[in-house]
Amino acid sequence: MMPADNAILLLGAQRSGTTWLGKIFDSHPDTVYRHEPDHGRVPRHTLTEPLLRATLATWIDDRDQRAAGKRPFFRKSWQSQPAFYLRAALAWVQAAGSHLPLLGPRIGALPLPDFVRLGAGARPVLKSIDWCDGAATFARTLPDSRTLVILRHPCGQVASVMRGNRQGRFSLREAGTDMPFDEALTLDFAAARGVDNAGFQVLPDAAKYAWDWVRFNETALRGLHGLPNARIVVYEDLCARPAEAAQELLAFCGLDWHPQTAAFLADSTQHSGAAGYFAVFRDSIAAAERWRTTMAPEDRAAVLDVVRGSPLRQFWDDIGDA
Repeated sequence: MMPADNAILLLGAQRSGTTWLGKIFDSHPDTVYRHEPDHGRVPRHTLTEPLLRATLATWIDDRDQRAAGKRPFFRKSWQSQPAFYLRAALAWVQAAGSHLPLLGPRIGALPLPDFVRLGAGARPVLKSIDWCDGAATFARTLPDSRTLVILRHPCGQVASVMRGNRQGRFSLREAGTDMPFDEALTLDFAAARGVDNAGFQVLPDAAKYAWDWVRFNETALRGLHGLPNARIVVYEDLCARPAEAAQELLAFCGLDWHPQTAAFLADSTQHSGAAGYFAVFRDSIAAAERWRTTMAPEDRAAVLDVVRGSPLRQFWDDIGDA
């Protein structure tokens, strides 16, 4: 079996809990985690089976700072304690060096060692916030793989993305736009549902963000219905019952429950005090519900007006029908 054959794909729109979900899986000692290895190179063409396997092999082999150096770090079953600390130290040094002028990009691109030969029992875990149109191809082509699509309440996701954009936390996807998503794809998606370019441009920003939420998640789920190796994860459910939900997801992926994962979940869901925008350590329930007290009523109404026209509304009782 090739490494891609039993890979685990974790997919979700930005600010939907994908990094936390990725670190839950990374905390298992028998996984090799890759953080957004498709960043900047999502295939925009039809993937045949050989091309899919070649693409996945490239992503799994990506060991640069972004893909393989995302903190926190977890000891793996094949690592001795010295090897674990050596890898962590190399990652810290690389992260610091990547900020140097001129040489920074080259340092950040250096491969971090996994100290494991893939295919020797290690399960590759790939996390993506871009590859929504590849989920069905991945799941259907590789029956031994697992695909998890995480959905966050549209108001929570939109509120978080809007806040991050106001704080300048994103690199804008396209020149000439202030939207941190692929506006061209979202415009095409909305146009196919009766909202032309002129109509889209006069929408309030929250509605534009909501259209991108619908586009991403409907595209990700298209073709996955009924597949035994794919599952939907609702972010709010994971926040409300993290240990139980995580055990179910790991079991679905053929991974047992491990004390290292239990410890990470306890630490990452019961954090007190301020949490960084991209942090995985936070009060999980407070994070899931924050939008209810911070989102402007007009923004909430704009989001719900868009989402009520999507079948995705079924996952939350407070959205209702159009």
